[in-house]
Amino acid sequence: MIQHLQNIIYSGQKIDDFDTFDILPDYLKDFFLVQNGFIAFKGGLHIRGCVKTPSWHSINESWFGDIKLSGLFDSIDINDIPIGQDCFGDQFVIRHNSVWHLFAEIDEIVDLGLNFNEFIEQIYNSPKEFLNIDLIDNINLKPGQLINVVPPFCIKADKGYSFKPIGTESQIKYLSFLSKQIKNLPNGTTIDFEIK
Repeated sequence: MIQHLQNIIYSGQKIDDFDTFDILPDYLKDFFLVQNGFIAFKGGLHIRGCVKTPSWHSINESWFGDIKLSGLFDSIDINDIPIGQDCFGDQFVIRHNSVWHLFAEIDEIVDLGLNFNEFIEQIYNSPKEFLNIDLIDNINLKPGQLINVVPPFCIKADKGYSFKPIGTESQIKYLSFLSKQIKNLPNGTTIDFEIK
């Protein structure tokens, strides 16, 4: 099924991070033995792999490393397996064998009610239902990049949104910073953005 996903722009190399691989559940091991992560839909979906480098593709880096998601987002627990992300930096993690979706701008997480294999199948069958890929038609994302949105989607934009590719780590850290600034603000709060 993976080979039939649309517009694959990156395929993970062979497994070289066996420390991480060895602690994964069997269904993920089986998946990574066949396909050690990928980026599909022109960057719309990134499933990480068991690699040491590049760091943006490493499950370990997002789970235990410098970009540890549980250290950046209150909604993520250290036991959540950070399997992937969409092109804007929303995260997909496995919690208790179910895929959860972190809306990173606001640091809120939702159980999709799907196991990993069902999640991949749903993405394959209905990518637009899970990913905002319609918004990236004119953006040329490279492996290791996500899309920075100004203003963020969680803010009403009278003049629309602008999209710019930036490094994965920079976008994830920005989303963490943003979520901490706005997480407890009531709906309707006026926010000023200073763009540098």
